[in-house]
Formats: sequence, structure tokens, C-alpha cells
Amino acid sequence: MGKKLFVSNLDFEIQQDQLRELFAGIGSVISAVIATDRETKRSKGFAFVEMESDQDALKAIEELNNKILNGRPMKVCEDRGKTGGAGAAGGAGAEGGKRYEPLPPIQRMQLFRRRRKIDPFMEDPSKTVDYKDVIMLSRFVSERGKILSRRLTGLSAYNQRKLSKAIKRAQNLGLMPFSNV
Repeated sequence: MGKKLFVSNLDFEIQQDQLRELFAGIGSVISAVIATDRETKRSKGFAFVEMESDQDALKAIEELNNKILNGRPMKVCEDRGKTGGAGAAGGAGAEGGKRYEPLPPIQRMQLFRRRRKIDPFMEDPSKTVDYKDVIMLSRFVSERGKILSRRLTGLSAYNQRKLSKAIKRAQNLGLMPFSNV
């Protein structure tokens, strides 16, 4: 029985005879079929080639994979059939339908990696929250004069409360402006 190959990324102008001749240079070809659109009869850009022996098929994969044909590198690999399994010859199971093959889990890529902020007051016990230290307090205030959230500051809840009290006190005493705009 022959070995079926899947050929993709074909130029749309390639004809079945040209494809058959290309693969016949490597080994004997049983069939070469280019997939076409039903309405337009135009090539879909992929084809199926059936080689007579497994050795010819492996040789065709090695020699013709990524070979540039009419300006496009064509891809040649074993045909896995519609089920995506090892081949169409493999059994589909007792129910006669397609085998269920779960897709591999998608690796979630983190686009914006959040830097882990460390609470400066927990890191250095000598630091204290003081309403007179305006330079340190201004680091935790936005441009509009709003106190930054815990998510942005990385402070513990206790230190966030102490910090917000100190900022409000400094603003009320006039040491810090209510808005920096």
C-alpha cells in the first residue's frame, strides 16, 4: 500500500501534471491531487500525493520539504488524515466515528509582566511613615493628587492605611498639594 503525503504552501498556478513530474523524479507516484475550490475551480494551495513505497515517501519529504517552487517554499509531510491521527489506515474505534484527540493546552503568554513591588516599610524596619517626610509620601501619590492603590504600591494593608493617613494629614497641613496638575 502506498504512503500518502500532504503538500502545502503551493503556488496557485501549479498544475497536477507539474506536481506529478516533480514527485516522479524521486520515486513512483500513484496519484497527485491538487485541492480546488468548488465554485471557482481555483487551487486552494495544497495537494495530496500518494507514493508507491514508504522509502520513496521519506525521500520525497527529505528532498522537497522547504523547496522553493514558483517563489514559494512548499511544505511536504505525511498525511495524517482528517482525524489528525497517525494515518487514515488506523482504526477509528468501535463507534466507527472519528477518534477524539484533545488539543494541547495553550501556553498563556504574559504580555506585561508585573514587577513585584516590595513593601519598603517591611523590608527596612527603621523606616517609618511620617507625615513630615513629603518626598517619601509623594512617591505614593499620582499626578492628580490621588493616593495610589495597594496593587500599584505593593504595600501591606496596614502600611497602606498608615500611608494614606499620613498623606491626608500632610495635605491638610499644607505640606503637600491636593493635586499636582
